[in-house]
Amino acid sequence: MRIFKILTCASLLLAFPCAEALVHVVRKGDNLTTIAQSYKISVASIKTANKIKDADKIRIGQKLQIPGAAPAFTSYKIKPGDSLSSIASKHGLSTKQLSAYNGIRNANKIRFGQTIRIPSSSAAAASKYARLPAGVKAALDKIAVKRGQWKNIVIHHSGTPADRAINMARFHKEERNMENGLAYHFVIENGTRGTSNGDIFVGDRWKKQLHGGHMKIWAHNQIAIGICLIGNFEKSRPKEKQMEQLEVLISYLRDKTGIPAKYITTHTLMHPKHTLCPGKYFPTSRLKAMVQ
Repeated sequence: MRIFKILTCASLLLAFPCAEALVHVVRKGDNLTTIAQSYKISVASIKTANKIKDADKIRIGQKLQIPGAAPAFTSYKIKPGDSLSSIASKHGLSTKQLSAYNGIRNANKIRFGQTIRIPSSSAAAASKYARLPAGVKAALDKIAVKRGQWKNIVIHHSGTPADRAINMARFHKEERNMENGLAYHFVIENGTRGTSNGDIFVGDRWKKQLHGGHMKIWAHNQIAIGICLIGNFEKSRPKEKQMEQLEVLISYLRDKTGIPAKYITTHTLMHPKHTLCPGKYFPTSRLKAMVQ
Protein backbone atom coordinates (compact mmCIF):
# COMPACT_ATOMS: atom_id res chain seq x y z
CA MET A 1 0.00 0.00 0.00
CA ARG A 2 1.68 3.23 -1.11
CA ILE A 3 0.83 6.17 1.13
CA PHE A 4 1.80 9.81 0.65
CA LYS A 5 1.98 11.87 3.82
CA ILE A 6 0.67 15.42 3.92
CA LEU A 7 2.20 16.83 7.09
CA THR A 8 -0.06 19.12 9.08
CA CYS A 9 2.58 20.04 11.66
CA ALA A 10 3.57 23.68 11.73
CA SER A 11 7.15 22.72 10.89
CA LEU A 12 9.05 19.69 9.66
CA LEU A 13 11.37 20.25 12.60
CA LEU A 14 8.66 19.29 15.04
CA ALA A 15 9.27 15.91 16.67
CA PHE A 16 6.75 13.07 16.53
CA PRO A 17 3.94 12.58 17.48
CA CYS A 18 2.44 14.48 14.57
CA ALA A 19 -1.07 14.48 13.10
CA GLU A 20 -1.10 13.49 9.42
CA ALA A 21 -3.62 13.46 6.64
CA LEU A 22 -3.27 10.60 4.21
CA VAL A 23 -3.50 10.00 0.49
CA HIS A 24 -3.93 6.42 -0.68
CA VAL A 25 -2.55 5.41 -4.08
CA VAL A 26 -4.75 2.75 -5.66
CA ARG A 27 -2.89 -0.43 -6.55
CA LYS A 28 -3.86 -3.62 -8.34
CA GLY A 29 -6.55 -5.52 -6.43
CA ASP A 30 -7.80 -2.48 -4.51
CA ASN A 31 -11.46 -1.53 -4.35
CA LEU A 32 -13.23 1.06 -2.22
CA THR A 33 -14.43 -1.53 0.27
CA THR A 34 -10.95 -2.92 1.01
CA ILE A 35 -9.46 0.58 1.10
CA ALA A 36 -12.13 1.78 3.54
CA GLN A 37 -11.55 -1.27 5.74
CA SER A 38 -7.81 -0.53 5.84
CA TYR A 39 -8.42 2.91 7.32
CA LYS A 40 -11.50 1.97 9.41
CA ILE A 41 -13.70 4.47 7.64
CA SER A 42 -16.79 4.14 5.44
CA VAL A 43 -16.91 3.72 1.68
CA ALA A 44 -19.34 6.65 1.60
CA SER A 45 -16.83 8.98 3.26
CA ILE A 46 -14.15 8.14 0.66
CA LYS A 47 -16.64 8.67 -2.16
CA THR A 48 -17.65 12.04 -0.75
CA ALA A 49 -14.09 13.23 -0.13
CA ASN A 50 -13.03 12.32 -3.67
CA LYS A 51 -16.31 13.16 -5.48
CA ILE A 52 -16.66 9.58 -6.70
CA LYS A 53 -20.07 8.71 -8.13
CA ASP A 54 -19.38 5.11 -9.18
CA ALA A 55 -17.45 3.05 -6.63
CA ASP A 56 -16.44 0.58 -9.35
CA LYS A 57 -14.64 3.23 -11.40
CA ILE A 58 -11.34 3.73 -9.64
CA ARG A 59 -8.05 3.12 -11.43
CA ILE A 60 -4.59 1.90 -10.54
CA GLY A 61 -2.39 4.84 -9.60
CA GLN A 62 -5.30 7.07 -8.66
CA LYS A 63 -4.69 9.14 -5.52
CA LEU A 64 -7.53 9.10 -3.01
CA GLN A 65 -7.85 11.52 -0.13
CA ILE A 66 -8.52 9.64 3.10
CA PRO A 67 -10.90 11.87 5.08
CA GLY A 68 -10.15 12.78 8.65
CA ALA A 69 -6.77 13.23 10.25
CA ALA A 70 -4.77 10.11 10.93
CA PRO A 71 -3.98 9.38 14.56
CA ALA A 72 -0.88 10.69 16.33
CA PHE A 73 2.24 8.60 15.78
CA THR A 74 5.66 8.14 17.28
CA SER A 75 8.58 6.83 15.27
CA TYR A 76 10.23 3.51 16.12
CA LYS A 77 13.50 2.17 14.71
CA ILE A 78 13.60 -1.60 14.34
CA LYS A 79 16.26 -3.30 16.45
CA PRO A 80 17.91 -6.74 16.07
CA GLY A 81 15.50 -9.45 17.22
CA ASP A 82 12.39 -7.36 16.59
CA SER A 83 9.43 -8.75 14.68
CA LEU A 84 6.37 -6.84 13.60
CA SER A 85 4.20 -9.02 15.85
CA SER A 86 6.38 -8.38 18.91
CA ILE A 87 6.40 -4.62 18.25
CA ALA A 88 2.63 -4.61 17.77
CA SER A 89 2.08 -6.60 20.97
CA LYS A 90 4.21 -4.19 23.03
CA HIS A 91 2.07 -1.29 21.88
CA GLY A 92 -1.33 -2.92 22.28
CA LEU A 93 -1.91 -3.39 18.55
CA SER A 94 -2.46 -6.30 16.21
CA THR A 95 0.11 -7.11 13.53
CA LYS A 96 -2.55 -6.37 10.92
CA GLN A 97 -3.18 -2.89 12.36
CA LEU A 98 0.50 -2.02 12.50
CA SER A 99 1.03 -3.28 8.95
CA ALA A 100 -1.85 -1.14 7.69
CA TYR A 101 -0.53 1.99 9.42
CA ASN A 102 2.86 1.53 7.70
CA GLY A 103 1.80 0.16 4.32
CA ILE A 104 3.61 -3.13 5.00
CA ARG A 105 2.33 -5.91 2.76
CA ASN A 106 4.48 -8.71 4.17
CA ALA A 107 4.87 -8.64 7.96
CA ASN A 108 7.92 -10.92 7.70
CA LYS A 109 9.87 -8.46 5.55
CA ILE A 110 11.05 -5.77 7.93
CA ARG A 111 14.71 -4.89 8.33
CA PHE A 112 17.10 -3.75 11.03
CA GLY A 113 17.26 0.05 11.16
CA GLN A 114 13.91 0.52 9.40
CA THR A 115 11.75 3.24 10.93
CA ILE A 116 8.04 2.57 11.33
CA ARG A 117 5.20 4.57 12.85
CA ILE A 118 3.44 3.54 16.04
CA PRO A 119 0.01 5.10 16.69
CA SER A 120 -0.67 6.11 20.26
CA SER A 121 -2.76 3.52 22.11
CA SER A 122 -5.61 5.97 22.57
CA ALA A 123 -5.48 6.95 18.90
CA ALA A 124 -5.47 3.32 17.79
CA ALA A 125 -8.50 2.51 19.92
CA ALA A 126 -10.32 5.62 18.75
CA SER A 127 -9.56 4.78 15.13
CA LYS A 128 -10.76 1.21 15.47
CA TYR A 129 -14.15 2.10 16.94
CA ALA A 130 -14.58 5.57 15.43
CA ARG A 131 -17.79 4.49 13.67
CA LEU A 132 -19.35 2.92 16.75
CA PRO A 133 -21.71 5.52 18.28
CA ALA A 134 -20.34 6.78 21.60
CA GLY A 135 -23.54 5.93 23.46
CA VAL A 136 -23.56 2.38 22.13
CA LYS A 137 -19.90 1.84 22.97
CA ALA A 138 -20.40 3.22 26.48
CA ALA A 139 -23.32 0.83 27.01
CA LEU A 140 -21.35 -2.13 25.63
CA ASP A 141 -18.31 -1.35 27.76
CA LYS A 142 -20.41 -1.71 30.92
CA ILE A 143 -21.41 -5.30 30.10
CA ALA A 144 -19.37 -8.08 31.71
CA VAL A 145 -19.00 -10.42 28.75
CA LYS A 146 -18.84 -14.17 29.39
CA ARG A 147 -15.90 -14.63 27.05
CA GLY A 148 -15.80 -18.43 27.14
CA GLN A 149 -19.51 -18.82 26.38
CA TRP A 150 -19.67 -17.31 22.90
CA LYS A 151 -18.35 -19.32 19.95
CA ASN A 152 -20.23 -17.94 16.91
CA ILE A 153 -21.68 -14.74 15.53
CA VAL A 154 -24.69 -15.39 13.28
CA ILE A 155 -26.22 -12.78 10.95
CA HIS A 156 -29.98 -12.67 10.23
CA HIS A 157 -32.47 -10.38 8.51
CA SER A 158 -35.90 -9.49 9.85
CA GLY A 159 -37.60 -10.46 6.58
CA THR A 160 -39.62 -7.24 6.74
CA PRO A 161 -38.79 -4.05 4.79
CA ALA A 162 -39.99 -1.84 7.64
CA ASP A 163 -39.70 -2.68 11.32
CA ARG A 164 -37.90 -1.74 14.52
CA ALA A 165 -36.26 -3.61 17.37
CA ILE A 166 -38.72 -2.66 20.09
CA ASN A 167 -41.64 -3.92 18.00
CA MET A 168 -39.82 -7.19 17.36
CA ALA A 169 -39.10 -7.55 21.07
CA ARG A 170 -42.78 -7.09 21.89
CA PHE A 171 -43.83 -9.62 19.22
CA HIS A 172 -41.31 -12.23 20.40
CA LYS A 173 -42.46 -11.90 24.00
CA GLU A 174 -46.22 -11.61 23.51
CA GLU A 175 -46.84 -13.64 20.35
CA ARG A 176 -44.05 -16.20 20.45
CA ASN A 177 -44.08 -16.44 24.24
CA MET A 178 -40.31 -16.00 24.55
CA GLU A 179 -39.60 -15.41 28.21
CA ASN A 180 -36.54 -13.28 27.46
CA GLY A 181 -38.19 -11.26 24.71
CA LEU A 182 -36.23 -10.31 21.60
CA ALA A 183 -34.66 -13.43 20.11
CA TYR A 184 -31.50 -11.61 18.98
CA HIS A 185 -28.71 -10.02 20.96
CA PHE A 186 -28.47 -7.04 18.58
CA VAL A 187 -30.60 -5.39 15.91
CA ILE A 188 -29.30 -2.94 13.32
CA GLU A 189 -32.10 -0.62 12.23
CA ASN A 190 -32.71 0.57 8.65
CA GLY A 191 -34.32 3.95 9.23
CA THR A 192 -37.96 2.83 9.11
CA ARG A 193 -40.70 3.07 11.76
CA GLY A 194 -39.10 6.13 13.36
CA THR A 195 -35.57 4.70 13.66
CA SER A 196 -32.30 6.03 12.25
CA ASN A 197 -30.52 4.07 9.57
CA GLY A 198 -27.65 2.10 11.11
CA ASP A 199 -28.77 2.46 14.73
CA ILE A 200 -27.56 -0.44 16.87
CA PHE A 201 -30.11 -1.78 19.36
CA VAL A 202 -28.52 -3.70 22.23
CA GLY A 203 -30.96 -6.35 23.42
CA ASP A 204 -31.49 -7.59 26.96
CA ARG A 205 -30.05 -10.97 26.02
CA TRP A 206 -26.66 -9.33 25.48
CA LYS A 207 -26.95 -6.99 28.44
CA LYS A 208 -27.69 -9.96 30.72
CA GLN A 209 -25.46 -12.42 28.78
CA LEU A 210 -28.35 -14.77 28.09
CA HIS A 211 -28.62 -17.42 25.39
CA GLY A 212 -30.29 -16.45 22.12
CA GLY A 213 -33.59 -17.53 20.61
CA HIS A 214 -32.62 -17.04 16.99
CA MET A 215 -31.38 -20.53 16.04
CA LYS A 216 -33.35 -23.72 15.41
CA ILE A 217 -30.96 -25.92 17.40
CA TRP A 218 -30.98 -25.22 21.13
CA ALA A 219 -27.27 -25.96 21.52
CA HIS A 220 -26.49 -23.27 18.94
CA ASN A 221 -28.57 -20.72 20.82
CA GLN A 222 -26.37 -21.30 23.86
CA ILE A 223 -23.17 -20.24 22.09
CA ALA A 224 -24.19 -18.05 19.13
CA ILE A 225 -24.51 -14.27 19.24
CA GLY A 226 -27.44 -13.23 17.04
CA ILE A 227 -27.32 -10.00 15.01
CA CYS A 228 -30.42 -9.10 12.98
CA LEU A 229 -30.48 -6.44 10.28
CA ILE A 230 -33.90 -4.93 9.60
CA GLY A 231 -34.89 -5.57 6.00
CA ASN A 232 -36.03 -8.22 3.56
CA PHE A 233 -32.86 -9.21 1.74
CA GLU A 234 -34.69 -11.65 -0.47
CA LYS A 235 -35.89 -8.52 -2.30
CA SER A 236 -33.21 -5.88 -1.75
CA ARG A 237 -29.72 -5.39 -0.35
CA PRO A 238 -29.04 -4.08 3.16
CA LYS A 239 -28.32 -0.39 3.39
CA GLU A 240 -24.68 0.71 3.33
CA LYS A 241 -24.92 2.26 6.79
CA GLN A 242 -26.20 -1.05 8.18
CA MET A 243 -23.20 -2.88 6.72
CA GLU A 244 -20.78 -0.30 8.09
CA GLN A 245 -22.23 -0.63 11.58
CA LEU A 246 -22.31 -4.41 11.28
CA GLU A 247 -18.58 -4.38 10.56
CA VAL A 248 -17.63 -2.25 13.55
CA LEU A 249 -20.00 -4.16 15.87
CA ILE A 250 -18.48 -7.49 14.82
CA SER A 251 -14.99 -6.06 15.37
CA TYR A 252 -15.95 -4.99 18.90
CA LEU A 253 -17.56 -8.33 19.71
CA ARG A 254 -14.57 -10.27 18.42
CA ASP A 255 -12.27 -8.28 20.69
CA LYS A 256 -14.53 -9.00 23.64
CA THR A 257 -15.14 -12.69 22.93
CA GLY A 258 -12.14 -13.89 20.94
CA ILE A 259 -14.39 -15.46 18.27
CA PRO A 260 -12.29 -16.39 15.16
CA ALA A 261 -13.25 -15.13 11.71
CA LYS A 262 -14.26 -18.59 10.51
CA TYR A 263 -17.05 -18.73 13.11
CA ILE A 264 -18.76 -15.55 11.89
CA THR A 265 -21.49 -16.69 9.55
CA THR A 266 -25.11 -16.38 8.43
CA HIS A 267 -28.23 -18.25 9.44
CA THR A 268 -28.51 -20.05 6.11
CA LEU A 269 -24.87 -21.16 6.17
CA MET A 270 -25.51 -22.69 9.59
CA HIS A 271 -28.81 -24.32 8.47
CA PRO A 272 -28.94 -24.42 4.64
CA LYS A 273 -31.95 -26.75 4.57
CA HIS A 274 -33.87 -24.80 7.20
CA THR A 275 -33.80 -21.16 6.07
CA LEU A 276 -32.79 -18.64 3.39
CA CYS A 277 -32.07 -15.99 6.04
CA PRO A 278 -30.52 -13.44 5.61
CA GLY A 279 -31.66 -13.61 1.99
CA LYS A 280 -30.08 -13.90 -1.46
CA TYR A 281 -29.19 -10.21 -1.62
CA PHE A 282 -27.24 -10.19 1.62
CA PRO A 283 -23.54 -9.73 0.64
CA THR A 284 -22.09 -12.83 2.28
CA SER A 285 -18.80 -12.45 0.41
CA ARG A 286 -18.44 -8.94 1.84
CA LEU A 287 -19.11 -10.30 5.33
CA LYS A 288 -16.30 -12.83 4.90
CA ALA A 289 -13.96 -10.14 3.55
CA MET A 290 -14.65 -7.69 6.39
CA VAL A 291 -13.87 -10.24 9.11
CA GLN A 292 -10.67 -11.34 7.40
